[in-house]
Amino acid sequence: IATSYHVVEDATKIQIRGVNGDFDNAFKAKIISFDKNNDLAILKIDDSKFHEINEIPYSISNRVAEVGENIFVLGYPLRAIMGDEIKLTNGLISSKSGFQGDVTSYQISAAVQAGNSGCPLFNEAGNVIGIINARLFVESAAYAVKTPYLKILLSSIENPPILSENNSLSGKTLSEKVKEIKKYVYIIETE
Repeated sequence: IATSYHVVEDATKIQIRGVNGDFDNAFKAKIISFDKNNDLAILKIDDSKFHEINEIPYSISNRVAEVGENIFVLGYPLRAIMGDEIKLTNGLISSKSGFQGDVTSYQISAAVQAGNSGCPLFNEAGNVIGIINARLFVESAAYAVKTPYLKILLSSIENPPILSENNSLSGKTLSEKVKEIKKYVYIIETE
């Protein structure tokens, strides 16, 4: 499970909710790899109650998105106020560089809130192209780390996961994509 490093950085306990659509059970997880400079972390569910995650219907893109491409974000921001239903926000790639010209990130126009950190950024086809990691209140700008940096981190793991290149979401409406993808976007709880 990919997330932002700052989400789990000081955690003594990590739990994952929403696996296979189950929000009643929380599974223990641990950090198995991280990249502090690019604000990325990889978590692994480490719980005897856990069996497996179904095959994901999207891929993690190798391609850098272009300015003007449609994007969307799914996540669980401000759960105490907004509840546990998944939230969708969409927009465009505003810039191929992030804060102060950071080439590892995109600037996006999608409105993200506190709690969206670590959420996946999807392109119009429904493939992951980034991980949300920051926003500026004054500028109303949001940023996401590009997936090539996530793939480098994934490849550094002992026995790295085999990532699907298949996308069964192409040609579906945004609503249909959300129905499928939300089964693979999880709530990360930390203490």
